[in-house]
Amino acid sequence: MSTLKPDVPASVFSRVMDLVDSFRPGGRFSRSLVTFSGEDLDRVLASAGKSRRDLFTDCKGNAKHRRRLARMLEHFGVDREHAAQRHWNALRYADHVCIRCTNARRCHSWFSWGVRNDAPRIFCPNAELFDDLAHSSPASRVGSSATTRRHH
Repeated sequence: MSTLKPDVPASVFSRVMDLVDSFRPGGRFSRSLVTFSGEDLDRVLASAGKSRRDLFTDCKGNAKHRRRLARMLEHFGVDREHAAQRHWNALRYADHVCIRCTNARRCHSWFSWGVRNDAPRIFCPNAELFDDLAHSSPASRVGSSATTRRHH
């Protein structure tokens, strides 16, 4: 038997519990971020002691596509904090593209090989966005692969 407060609609409770469950290994948080409202996402992240930028880290328990996305952000020199604060919709879009990417195997293999070249600009549908995000940062990392634009 549920112990819901009378003023909390079951649908809201259910959505929050779905989000909480999604942080468990194998949870539903492998869904695209566009499926979550910003308010619900922020509430659940705060209760877990996390922020939006933490979604884009290569850490255990994070969705596989989001771990690849985090590594790409790092490769391109994107400041996750800045991007999460100033370009949230762009990150949500990148997440949505990444979860449906047909090049996921190639992406994973590229990271396994040691990221020695500029190949993501050839196969990653988010590459141009990552370049833009890297260059929008107030402190773009000089010398990172992000400073070499694909249009020379």
